[in-house]
Amino acid sequence: MTVSRGVALGLLLILLMPFLALSQGEEKAAAEPESGGSGFIWKVVNFAVLFGALFFFLRKPLGEMLAKKTDVIRDILEDAHNDREKAEAKLAEAQARAAALETEAAALKEQAAAEGRAETEKIRALSAREAERIRSLASQEVDIHLQAGIRELKEYTAELAAGLAEDRIRKRLTDADQSALIDRSIGRLKDIHEERAAR
Repeated sequence: MTVSRGVALGLLLILLMPFLALSQGEEKAAAEPESGGSGFIWKVVNFAVLFGALFFFLRKPLGEMLAKKTDVIRDILEDAHNDREKAEAKLAEAQARAAALETEAAALKEQAAAEGRAETEKIRALSAREAERIRSLASQEVDIHLQAGIRELKEYTAELAAGLAEDRIRKRLTDADQSALIDRSIGRLKDIHEERAAR
């Protein structure tokens, strides 16, 4: 804070006034030792002059200084109030974000649970279809093996029957029967050949 030259001189004068008053009081007391009442009055007057001069010279600088201090304190209080409002706004925003994140986390958890259930059902359905396909393939394979076994059994039976029939025929067939069969077969072949030639 810059102090003007007049204020500086006034302050210097105010600081020197008590010393001047004391020196004048001592001189008067030395000159008039019997007048004790006038010394007291002189002290009161000096005191009043001193505080009057102090009030006159310091009123404006002190008023300005106090006004500046008041402004500074007001600014500090306003800044503190603004900072508090900002902090409360940030806290409310952070709480809102936390609530939103909590809601989003719950939604994501529910979505993940729903997706997990859907995936489980999908896997179960795929497993059921695969099991049904395996059962069908196994049934088809059993049927194929059964049919092959039946064919083999029929072939074996036919071979066995043919073998038995051949043995029986050989046992019963005489040379004359064989010649008759051969002649009959040759006759059939001739008939077939003649029919083809006629066409």
